[in-house]
Amino acid sequence: MFKSAVRRYSLKNLPHETQPINKYNNSRSGFNVKPVRSQGLIYNPPASAPSYRETPKLFLPKNDPRLKILEDKWKVYTPEELENMPLIYGIKKQKDYSLTPEVVGEILKLRQENPDEWTIPKLAKKFNVDKTRVNVISGISKDRQAKVLKELETIKESWSARRSLARQDREKRTQQWLRGEF
Repeated sequence: MFKSAVRRYSLKNLPHETQPINKYNNSRSGFNVKPVRSQGLIYNPPASAPSYRETPKLFLPKNDPRLKILEDKWKVYTPEELENMPLIYGIKKQKDYSLTPEVVGEILKLRQENPDEWTIPKLAKKFNVDKTRVNVISGISKDRQAKVLKELETIKESWSARRSLARQDREKRTQQWLRGEF
């Protein structure tokens, strides 16, 4: 009796992760996204008003006494510590205006002479420039674009009916997703 009561009590107090709500049939639906369970304890508070104990530092006034109490909670890093941390992508960088008209002309000349040999990664490596910059500078010629599309058409002709139907479905889903219907 005591063991079962303890089991019932402990199961109620275990943390749980919510499963996404499925509006379709659970057993046959394509929306069977199973959440990846994380190890250890889970902190999943209820959707309610935030507690005054969890107010972010940014929203506290400068004369608030909680700032002194919670001073250890918010770590401030020194410049030496920040140097050893990994880079965060997506930050604004200084613009680089090091490309001269001569370099741009050389990139265009090499790319137009032999686009199969002078690919965008090779040009980027040779001139020490980003691939996106080389792509913007050189663009794609109409002949090269026609050649690539022709190769793609020959590949698509070798597909089976099932594969081409799957590709069409994928394109339809993409269009629905872009329109916000999916």
